[in-house]
Amino acid sequence: MSVIGKKYIPLHNYLKKSALEHLVLPFSEIECILNAPLPQSAYNYQAWWVNSEKAHSHALTWLDAGYLVRSVKFGDYVEFVRKGNMDVPIQTGVEKIQIENSNKLSKEELNYIESLSNKLDEIRDSLTGNLTSDFANKGVIEQFEAMKGFRRMIGNIDNDLSFLGCLLMKEFLIQRHSCFGLNVALKPQGSPGLDVDETTTDGKRIIGELKTTYPYKENDLGANQKANFIKDFEKLQQNDADYKYFFLTETKTFDIVRSKYSHHLKGIHLVLLPQAISDCNFVITYSNK
Repeated sequence: MSVIGKKYIPLHNYLKKSALEHLVLPFSEIECILNAPLPQSAYNYQAWWVNSEKAHSHALTWLDAGYLVRSVKFGDYVEFVRKGNMDVPIQTGVEKIQIENSNKLSKEELNYIESLSNKLDEIRDSLTGNLTSDFANKGVIEQFEAMKGFRRMIGNIDNDLSFLGCLLMKEFLIQRHSCFGLNVALKPQGSPGLDVDETTTDGKRIIGELKTTYPYKENDLGANQKANFIKDFEKLQQNDADYKYFFLTETKTFDIVRSKYSHHLKGIHLVLLPQAISDCNFVITYSNK
């Protein structure tokens, strides 16, 4: 059974005490009630506000208080109405929510984003609590336990960054190829195989690899980085596809690959994210010749 997350209890209590049938709360007021910022997904995705506990447990914040979300103006306000109001369009599934720029996040992707939000909440609470308070004057056992706890909270941050990079990749591919069925949460981060292998509605195959790597050297990749990049280049070359993409999220890495590794990119589009989503100058196409 789902429970209301600790972060959202103040908002739940606020709504629970309200006697209003119709309530409009600015984002700033909601964050004041929470005494904490809303996650970025609440600012970007309508699906975050869907009236479904199955889609995300934080919906209990307003559902258990007797309210439904009727509309959201991102960064501005959220409109709540009391349950039973028949003119409220009740949304019951993430798959039915139209996302900005025609994108759709799957339930699995939303769950991953929510887990990242919870992780950041836990880290923030620890940094403002006793974990780092007067760290230098603590005994070595306390210092060790504090750092061990911090490492546990952070977890595999590289996988988290790769997942968010995959969402950027998804947004880019939706704009270019209308890949609405792409669900980047289904493939575990770090697992073998192509990062993206999709077929468009007109039967075109799209493959791609994503790297969030920051170069080890000032003007080149490190030895292990270079070996991993070349392995991905070969993977793209060895597969037949109508569109091949190599995605990067670091400008410095993008410049290094352009200057030193372009001979590996025949028939491949080199893409810098997130810049390429709005600027085609960050998509470099290499011919097969």
